[in-house]
Amino acid sequence: MAQSTLHVEVVLTKPDAGGQLMMLLCPSKESYDNDKGCAPKVVKAEGRTVRVTYTDVKPGTHAVKVFHDINSDRVLNTSWVGWPQEPYGFSNDAPVTMGPPSFKAATVVVKEGVQTTRVNLR
Repeated sequence: MAQSTLHVEVVLTKPDAGGQLMMLLCPSKESYDNDKGCAPKVVKAEGRTVRVTYTDVKPGTHAVKVFHDINSDRVLNTSWVGWPQEPYGFSNDAPVTMGPPSFKAATVVVKEGVQTTRVNLR
């Protein structure tokens, strides 16, 4: 089966904050839920929109998780009650209520060839 290329355009809420984007492309609900088996990417957070490219992606259902690691400590910093203190987002701009959205809400169907999806950080 042919492999695909997925471009993920991440729209930053704090484009001048510096730091880096920590991103995971997860190929299944299980990997999405525990982060194991996801393809990680770490890129500099520069500009209003950062484009991250995944190559050799197997066509099918995937989900993207990303956060803007402003202080570059590789951890999504949270408040004492667990609310994220750094911008974050999910593919499909899946809504967040109590905790991360479901894999189903965040899914992107990757087809053969090249495609682009967008994540707006919140």
